Amino acid sequence: MKISNETKVGVIAAFAIVILILGFNFLKGESIFSRTNTYYAVYQEVDGLFRSNPVVLNGYKVGHVNSVEMDHENLNLIVSVQIPSSIKLPRNTILKITNNDLLGSKAVEIQMGDSSVLAQHGDTLISRKDAGMAQAVTSVLSPLSEKVNNILIDLDTALTDVSLNSTLAELSDALRAFKQTATKMNAILEGKGEKLDGIFDNIDHMTNDLKSSTPKVKEIIANLETTSAEISKLELQTMGEELTKTIGEINATLKSIQEGQGSLGKLATDDALWNNLNQATHNLDSLVNDIIKYPRRYTGITEGQRKKGDRQKEVNEGIDLPTETKDK
Repeated sequence: MKISNETKVGVIAAFAIVILILGFNFLKGESIFSRTNTYYAVYQEVDGLFRSNPVVLNGYKVGHVNSVEMDHENLNLIVSVQIPSSIKLPRNTILKITNNDLLGSKAVEIQMGDSSVLAQHGDTLISRKDAGMAQAVTSVLSPLSEKVNNILIDLDTALTDVSLNSTLAELSDALRAFKQTATKMNAILEGKGEKLDGIFDNIDHMTNDLKSSTPKVKEIIANLETTSAEISKLELQTMGEELTKTIGEINATLKSIQEGQGSLGKLATDDALWNNLNQATHNLDSLVNDIIKYPRRYTGITEGQRKKGDRQKEVNEGIDLPTETKDK
């Protein structure tokens, strides 16, 4: 059976169309032989997101943007993404528009949710959008620019400050005064070279004299040290003799006391003398106390006054005085 040329041309054209469709879909990132799910998200701005931009999950491309269309009623932008059906998305998954590179190209990042309910083909998911590249750069550079402006303002204020100007003026005056002083010093020293040389010569002679006198000075210091040592030795010897003499006298005194010699010795060794002295002291103390309490008994001029003092003592102390005491 002979095939006509028209049939051959039709078959080749159909084959070319199929190849063209497959190649176009391949360039768009679509897989014809795998099943996919389509999901939607609604944005107010897409910042340059176009069809065929990548859809990434954990930094890995898993799909592409299928379409970007505008709802003419509310001017919202509806973005559809296409990903393999083998990737199961929770119902609260977020489709976030992010910056794909430094040139500002966009991508859709899948942020997996934690819902137990899975999203179905054709569902609308939560939308979110990163700041644009220009806005991100502006957000970084704006604080830096503000800080630079503040530094420049502070520097300008410091340079124009009155106190700084006065300080610089005072420094200039100090340098000028120092220059004038140096000029006057040069004028004073000018022509005085011979006198200065003579002064330095005298100082040199004095230094040599001190150097030659050093052995004599050392000898004098040695004599002083020897004399001081002898004086110290003599004083210590005298003090030792006096201390020995004093200790001997103390020992003799203690010995005489132990042997009962003298008043202090008798008082220390005679118990009877000690007891009598103690009793006399007690009686004297009692008499003084009685005079203080009942002075009429001793200072009364008449007999009646002295008897009143006796009766007062009898009443206060609850005693009956002896007759000879009352008549006294």
